[in-house]
Amino acid sequence: MSDTTQFTVYTLEFCPNCEILKEFLASRGVHFVECDMTSAEALTELRMNGVFVQEAPVLQKGDAFYTSADLFGGGAFQEHLVADLIAGA
Repeated sequence: MSDTTQFTVYTLEFCPNCEILKEFLASRGVHFVECDMTSAEALTELRMNGVFVQEAPVLQKGDAFYTSADLFGGGAFQEHLVADLIAGA
């Protein structure tokens, strides 16, 4: 993974799926920035990028945003999606 690749994880305080995502990234040595989804700054950033969700987590890689529906579609963590993002696919 390139050092220029930046991941941001938008989270909520009591969010089991956020923990799953953060643990997955950390287990693969991926550096990420965590942002509280309830902060004005995070809400503004998400809205300005067309992300209008109230459910966490939201994963940002570069200019792309992946919502909880993308990351946990079908009720399960979409590990392959995140692994592909890490690999740069």
